Amino acid sequence: MVHRVLALCLLALATACLAQSSGPATQPAPATPQPPTPPAPQVTAVDAAKQLAEAQGRVKQTGPGLYELDGIRIDAKSRQLLVPAKVALKKAPIEYLLTTDTGKTHETVLTTAVAPIALQIALLLANYEPATGGLLVHKPPRESGVTLQETPPKTAGANRLDIQVEWTQGGKRIQRPLALMLQDSDVRKAPADLTHWIFNGSFVDERGFVAQADGSIIGAYLDRGAIINSPAKNNWRDDLWISLPDNIPDEGTEVTLIIRPSPAP
Repeated sequence: MVHRVLALCLLALATACLAQSSGPATQPAPATPQPPTPPAPQVTAVDAAKQLAEAQGRVKQTGPGLYELDGIRIDAKSRQLLVPAKVALKKAPIEYLLTTDTGKTHETVLTTAVAPIALQIALLLANYEPATGGLLVHKPPRESGVTLQETPPKTAGANRLDIQVEWTQGGKRIQRPLALMLQDSDVRKAPADLTHWIFNGSFVDERGFVAQADGSIIGAYLDRGAIINSPAKNNWRDDLWISLPDNIPDEGTEVTLIIRPSPAP
């Protein structure tokens, strides 16, 4: 079973790198002589296969249909994942809801020690399918930047996630939707249309697995390199999102992300 997951991960990563374009070509301006710069260290995409193989080797079966990977607990039957994290920022402008401890920690609500590649493998093991379907419905065509294509999952709704956050406070367990930890700064409210999250899956470039290189896991602002993104209206705006402190415990609080299937519409 675990060896089959590795094969699926390699296939998913190979197909998840969608076509990217910056628009019609323009004539370049005459070149200005520049002093030579030392070449940057090169990391080849072959490293992604090595990263996957190493992470796959850490998958442990703990019971019938139950697995553990780098602290992620996976129930393959119910498709529930439990991911350890902690609160990084309670009140701040944000672009992410979750990054690694070494990622963009200055603009995320939560951080985790879990490797992004381990989370992608865990999602595949729980039979989720990476796809951008439903992610770009609100992005105006006029917006500049990377052009992405809406690609639905083979199984309807298999890229839709329900994500809750749970923690202990005053001896009581508290659980809230992750969507209530961010707000639209224009209206000072949580996005009413953020009823689920999209598992688009990260991809491979010359640095290897992009989410692993950047440390980006769950985006409020649309980041194709992150593993999961918000499909909310205006998700393409990087100047819009701020945390919602009333729904976030104190900084440093340990929390658990609970990932489950979100029903297809």
